[in-house]
Amino acid sequence: MRKFLVFVIFVLIALVITDRGLHYAAESEISARVEQQYKMSSEPEVTIGGFPFLTQAVSGHYDEIRIVTGAIVVEGVQLERVDIIARDVSAPLSDLMTQPSVVAGTARAKVMLPYSELQKRLPEGIVIENEDGEPRLSGDLALGQYSTPVTADLEVAVEGKTIAVTPSDIELGQNEFGDMGIVEDMLQMQVPVPEMPFGLEVTSIEALPNGVEVSAEASDVELAGVPATQR
Repeated sequence: MRKFLVFVIFVLIALVITDRGLHYAAESEISARVEQQYKMSSEPEVTIGGFPFLTQAVSGHYDEIRIVTGAIVVEGVQLERVDIIARDVSAPLSDLMTQPSVVAGTARAKVMLPYSELQKRLPEGIVIENEDGEPRLSGDLALGQYSTPVTADLEVAVEGKTIAVTPSDIELGQNEFGDMGIVEDMLQMQVPVPEMPFGLEVTSIEALPNGVEVSAEASDVELAGVPATQR
């Protein structure tokens, strides 16, 4: 009886080790494929949820997979981070360890657009700063022969395929500019929304202290697959 218990314990330990080993290998393979597919500078962090992994792998169905990337450039626009949670994921075990085809039924993501991308489109001398946890425009604005200090709050919104940035509560150090509408026109901008990775579609947007956070979602999402150059 004692030998049998020892054998059972040994088998259980072996299964746990195997489970964790395959779990890590699958996460690493998906991470490498995503990095290659989107030409990232570093591999994203991939977490396959649920335990044990083996039962999910055998069925080819996973409740949740999370992918968190570092900086990624899409259509010339640098995204600071993409944090995507995919659910109802299908990934056959035979493919997962070789050339993974990982498709999610649904996915929701938070995409961070740094203010440095918006600042590139502002007049020279104007910067976006964090003031009491809120983004704010400040600097010296030039128009013709005049230059004056200016500050303004920052409002962002999604208008179709565009991120609209509008200044509000504008304060000028001098009043030589006359028409405040001219100042507002110089400080506002429209940034085309780049094509989101994983086929995500923008649903909302929010200005945070460290950047513009874009909420997005999609269905039938290909998280990893054969690189585009091999399709």
